[in-house]
Amino acid sequence: MKNKTHKLPFPLMNLLLQAVVVQELPADGHENRTRLGMLAGWASTVMSALMAAAKFFLGAASGSVSMIADATNNLTDMGSSLVIALGFQWSRKPRDEDHPFGHGRIEAVATLVLAIALILVGTEVARSGIMRLVRPQPIEAPVWLLVAVGVTVAVKAWMAVFARQLARLSKSQVLEADAWNHTFDIVSTFMVVVALVCSKFGWGAVDGWMAIGVAGFILYTGVAYAREAIDILLGQKPDPDEVRQIFKTVLAVEGVMSVHEIMVHHYGDVKMVSFHIEVDANMSLVDAHLVSERAEDEVEKHFNWRALAHLDPVDRSHPLFEELNDALHWFIRNDPCLVDVHDLRAEGEAPPYRISFDLVTDMETRRSDYDAIYQKCLSTMERVFGERINHVEIGIEAAVESAPMARRKYDLPQV
Repeated sequence: MKNKTHKLPFPLMNLLLQAVVVQELPADGHENRTRLGMLAGWASTVMSALMAAAKFFLGAASGSVSMIADATNNLTDMGSSLVIALGFQWSRKPRDEDHPFGHGRIEAVATLVLAIALILVGTEVARSGIMRLVRPQPIEAPVWLLVAVGVTVAVKAWMAVFARQLARLSKSQVLEADAWNHTFDIVSTFMVVVALVCSKFGWGAVDGWMAIGVAGFILYTGVAYAREAIDILLGQKPDPDEVRQIFKTVLAVEGVMSVHEIMVHHYGDVKMVSFHIEVDANMSLVDAHLVSERAEDEVEKHFNWRALAHLDPVDRSHPLFEELNDALHWFIRNDPCLVDVHDLRAEGEAPPYRISFDLVTDMETRRSDYDAIYQKCLSTMERVFGERINHVEIGIEAAVESAPMARRKYDLPQV
């Protein structure tokens, strides 16, 4: 199928886009994604360097500490944009023996470096603002200075829109964060304008307060970026809607009885998903393998991720199995905390039987809810099977959690 043409609505932005993008490839694919990231990073680096130089000059000419703070902010932008550009460039390195899943997570490392720089600069800018409040100084704010600052706002607005457009095409969180950074810069520059205007009326203290306000924007952005990068590096919880869609996609494959232990792994723009599927134990090994391949193909087709299925054979021959299966699925349908059941076992040649099974919780269910689930499930088993069972073993696991399964055993009294 032919890919749609990648375009941007603004002439200069579109000209830059067409110079780097490969039209035959998807915009959010690895090649174009890194190209767009490098374009955004290098363009922002050059523009931020020019704006920092201009604002340092304007700040020195006017004596405005808030202007110097804003220039420092732009200088930090230049450094962070350079990190973004180099991060995307490094992420293009091919897979090797030491990094079999590529270098995509370098984006998160670049974001963390950016965040640390912002926090350090924000702290220094806040200190400068406090010092200006302690030792006020006069500020010169001629009309030409206000016009010059207005031009820098217009340039920053263009950069913010450009970064957001590239983030939309590439689906990159780093570029989305960079777009917000440019947006905050616009707000901080407007605060500088307020300080300059107020200085014309003799309200010099506003300059110090505005410097502190700019520092607040910088610190907020830095902390937000740090949390986002650390979440990715530590293994961020996948989107619940994506997990539910994977579950439905796999369960719809003919021959799949159940799906559990869905794991989503992120390596930058590379994603992998693994899952366990249950099949009838009486199925031939060849047929079971074909079922697993169809499940993998369906996930890869719908999500464009690498998929890996693990087979769990289920023995359905026990006389209690079908009744147990129906009772548990009825229980799951009537409990919003649960999504599936697997590893059903019924043992014994004659009543009372021993049964065991594992319940899978929804991603929003907390481990503190497990006690109630155990008791409701046990009551249901006693009500449905009565004296036909004398031992119940119940496991509960989260849909995507790596923590070990919680398991309890119950011996039921026999009359």
